[in-house]
Amino acid sequence: MKSCLKLYGPRVADALSALEEMVEEIREDTSMGRIVVAIDPSMDLMTEQMISDGAQTLGEYDFVIEWRSAPTTKNLRKLIRKLDLVLAPTGCRYAITTK
Repeated sequence: MKSCLKLYGPRVADALSALEEMVEEIREDTSMGRIVVAIDPSMDLMTEQMISDGAQTLGEYDFVIEWRSAPTTKNLRKLIRKLDLVLAPTGCRYAITTK
C-alpha cells in the first residue's frame, strides 16, 4: 500500500526536503529494529518497520510513502500526526490518500 501526498504551498520545496529527511530518519531508525520519532520520542511512528520507502514523484502526487504491509487506522493516524509536525514549520498544507 501507498500513502500519496499532494502538497499545497507555500514553500513546497521546503516541504519536500522535510519529507525526505523524515523518511531518512525512519530508515535509520529501522536498522535498530524499531522506529522512534526524534521530535517526540514518546510517540512511535510505526511499529514492526511498517514504512519501507518514501520518495518525490512526478504526476498527480508530490510524495509517496510506501508501506510494507497494509496499515491500520492507528498507523495512519500516527503517520498523519508525524506529517503535521514535520510540515508545520514549512507552512505547507497537504492532502493524503492511502491506496
